[in-house]
Amino acid sequence: MINLILSLNIMFCDIKGAVKNPGVYEINNNNIYEIINLAGGPKKDASLSLINLSKKVTDEMVIYIPSTNDRPKKCPICICPKVECPTPEITTPATTALVTTKMIMTTTKPVIPTTTYPQTSKVSLININLASKVELISLNGIGDKIADAIIEYRIIAPFTFIEDIMNVKGVGEVVFAKIKSFITV
Repeated sequence: MINLILSLNIMFCDIKGAVKNPGVYEINNNNIYEIINLAGGPKKDASLSLINLSKKVTDEMVIYIPSTNDRPKKCPICICPKVECPTPEITTPATTALVTTKMIMTTTKPVIPTTTYPQTSKVSLININLASKVELISLNGIGDKIADAIIEYRIIAPFTFIEDIMNVKGVGEVVFAKIKSFITV
């Protein structure tokens, strides 16, 4: 029986969280969007804005769909409300190394990151398919309304190329020219 399953290339994934019918589903080259639909679709309180719905599902993958009622995970280093804090990647002409940020903690002052930066630094790009609203607003020319429009757009049609962001109302060639060096898909 196991040989038959292996020869047919049958795979399974487990979907949990804010879907109508969580459980284990048989998959065959599906993406997360299709698995959510197999599970009866998202619940009304599902929060899909941070999920790449176009990502291909792999065998034994666990997919968790968060709810708007879920508490966001706090960064373990500085306890800020961000889901994850960026770690500075530093490169030098001679070597490539990841420099860790040292945190200084005292009882009277907040956490202060201190990092020694070599001559050149590698800027982390913002993935427009995964970025939070706060990350999108950090881009020059993107405000609250445009960030919301980007998030709504990518739920329906995830971005394939960075130029696709110009399909979002409010993002034209001028705004795209300001942000293209800072975004990725």
